[in-house]
Amino acid sequence: MNAESQAGGAGNDRPKDGFPTLTVRGGGWVILAGLVLVCAFLGWALSGIFVGDRPVGSGNDPAAYGFVLEPLRAERGWLVGSGSPRDFLPSLDAPTVMRGSEMLRWNDEHRAKYLVSTDRVAGIVVGGEARAYSLAVLNAHEVVNDTLGGVPIAVSYSPLTDSLVVFDRRVDGAERTFHVSGILYNSNLVMYDRAAGAPAGSTEGASLWSQLGLRAIAGPAAARDARIVPLPDCNICSWRMWLDTWPDTTVAMGDPAQASRYKEFSYARYFLSSHVDFPVNGLVPEVPEPSSAVRAVDAAAKGQPRSRKTAVVEVREGDARTVLSLGELAARAGASGRVEFSVGGRAFEAVVQAAPLAALVRATDGRPATVIPQLWFAHEARW
Repeated sequence: MNAESQAGGAGNDRPKDGFPTLTVRGGGWVILAGLVLVCAFLGWALSGIFVGDRPVGSGNDPAAYGFVLEPLRAERGWLVGSGSPRDFLPSLDAPTVMRGSEMLRWNDEHRAKYLVSTDRVAGIVVGGEARAYSLAVLNAHEVVNDTLGGVPIAVSYSPLTDSLVVFDRRVDGAERTFHVSGILYNSNLVMYDRAAGAPAGSTEGASLWSQLGLRAIAGPAAARDARIVPLPDCNICSWRMWLDTWPDTTVAMGDPAQASRYKEFSYARYFLSSHVDFPVNGLVPEVPEPSSAVRAVDAAAKGQPRSRKTAVVEVREGDARTVLSLGELAARAGASGRVEFSVGGRAFEAVVQAAPLAALVRATDGRPATVIPQLWFAHEARW
């Protein structure tokens, strides 16, 4: 028996001149699979030309995202496209809710737990009604259009600046919904508005809004110099802290269709790096980021400079502003876990937790208090 016949089936893929031919069994399946993927992508991309649902926006040019950028109340050099299309992160609208006291039972009945004690949440109180929003869910939506305490609200969270701003989503007396534009200003979320009941994806009459700039920056609302007024009593803290403070709280539930995204989106590594991915006007100097909450508290206790991604809370009382890092609050609170301070002559108290490092700030007189959590570099940016 010669060498070719001894090779058996393998010889079927090799011609007599010694060079291999490409067959499915001989490795051609890789190219075939690649061609299928390319064709699928082209079909998806071209479908938008005919049915009108092609994602809008890509790259770093904000003009590609389909919005009217005049008048523009933002410095053009710091307004950039994120690279993701408009509405790549869909807003979560009118979420279902459940009582926070039922969360343990819900977790027991489901394979994947929704909220556990150490999970970070955005905690909000409107009209005496408290609600928590999981940050794992907010990472994948960034905007939630909800109603709380009888008020139509927009819950906006920008992971790149770890910032929370909640506001009344009525504009000039008319209720609107807010959505993710795909554009960033100072590496921070830029939203766009839509008339209530307008078709998904519609941008007719839309304005662009800067979350931390607290204003409309393009479109009809910018022409009127419209502003965002942050609602009070909004904190980022752990689920345990929030439930202990507001035992009657409800919890906004995510969209089951987005469940895989809730698991995939994480900014943990981003927070540990001093690198800021997008342009910022007035970016603070680079300082090594603490590698753990313990080191962050220790650095704050020693009076070391805040790093770019030091988590801070801005507390407002009238025209007075005070900014405190979570590390500073934890160092001052010590074993008690509580620290008092004053802003504009009014007394405040922070309940602090070391792991995960978090603080829940409230006014000691029980009246609403305006708190805006964010990262240090975002607070120091020129808005």
